[in-house]
Amino acid sequence: MMKIKYFFTAIMTLSIAFLAGCKKDSFNYQMYEANVADIDSIYFSAGDVMMIADGKAQLQFIVETYKRFQRKSGEVTREFVDYRELPEGSLKIFEEVTNKQIDGMTFSIATMPADTLRFYAQVGNVKSEVKKVALRPKPTLPPKVYVDVIFHAWELNPANRQYDVSSYQPIEYEKIVEALRVMNEVVNNRIGNAANGASANIEFRLATKNPQGQSIPLPGYNKIVYSDEVKQNPLSATISAFDFAPYITANWDKFIWDYKNYLNIHLIPSGANNSLSGAYPPNQLAPGPGESMIPGITAIAANEDDFPRTAGNLAVMMPHTLLYPGYERRIEIFNYVGQFYGLYPTSSYSTARYHSDYCEDTREYNTADPRNNFNFPIKVGINGDKFLINNAMDDIRYPSLRNSITLDQVNRMRAVMEKCPGRMNAKPI
Repeated sequence: MMKIKYFFTAIMTLSIAFLAGCKKDSFNYQMYEANVADIDSIYFSAGDVMMIADGKAQLQFIVETYKRFQRKSGEVTREFVDYRELPEGSLKIFEEVTNKQIDGMTFSIATMPADTLRFYAQVGNVKSEVKKVALRPKPTLPPKVYVDVIFHAWELNPANRQYDVSSYQPIEYEKIVEALRVMNEVVNNRIGNAANGASANIEFRLATKNPQGQSIPLPGYNKIVYSDEVKQNPLSATISAFDFAPYITANWDKFIWDYKNYLNIHLIPSGANNSLSGAYPPNQLAPGPGESMIPGITAIAANEDDFPRTAGNLAVMMPHTLLYPGYERRIEIFNYVGQFYGLYPTSSYSTARYHSDYCEDTREYNTADPRNNFNFPIKVGINGDKFLINNAMDDIRYPSLRNSITLDQVNRMRAVMEKCPGRMNAKPI
């Protein structure tokens, strides 16, 4: 026992002696501070390749600065430096045609000094590649039209064995009202400043009367209580989200209000990751003298009633979870409505056909490109430039501003409303 005591005493004595012999480290630690002279190259994106000169539309610039770095091996690489860490005013953005320095990271213009503007970024003597942006004249607002909307809310019968009173969440009418309000803001370009954003001048309004002319107690709301009758397989243990489309198709005259006078939206108990048999316009009326076909819709319809009577062609099939997007998030439903009126997603799975949505002014990106992280709203377009996604037809599952549609999308949507059977439900009053 005494030997152990003497051992610990010796260890303590050596430790104290060691600490007494240590001196304070005199190395002066400093965090690296970027400076203008370090910047070796600049990546610059104007945010779009075209913009409307209406004083509202904006380019949203993206700038990345890099410094040259040589490793001990002799290999030379470039490392990212956040330009915001440089001394204030180091980054400058210029427009060559007007010979003006841009104030801030956005640009708008209400006139057309030229058909094309040329932008570049500069730090010290280092300049980025010049990016061209075509200017478009301010469009004429199309005539105002109205669409009466009826939301068919499918609610499970409390007597059904799948009904769980502790978890079942019925559709709240206030959510429907808010969903339509937000959609009108987006479609009419009231909340966004996208470079090619435009107003469709369409007011989607909650229907106040049913097809028989009777007043609806809650405008735009029609509750449908369902049970096992919707099952495609009566022996199935549960009701599936995929049971509803065939059931509505088989009973369309019961569950679809007059498609010439209403936009029917069916709120189905489903998550947004399920396909609910939504359909693009299958055909269009023959174009008149001087008119052209709507791109991407090749079949000709004989009249306004000539189209397949399927749920997807008669109504917007929408998961009711869209009404509950999460804390402090907008209710965004236009992605489904836009598809019904002929608009395609802005993401593309291949580069086989540029502008695969038939709209020249949308910024498309390839979801298979590893640079396009689903968690960030900055994407790399098919043309290789980065941009901030803000289109209402962006994938609803991932971050996007989703605050506008483009002028070409407006024109396509209005053309479908005028020429495609089953979608011709807009009216002037």
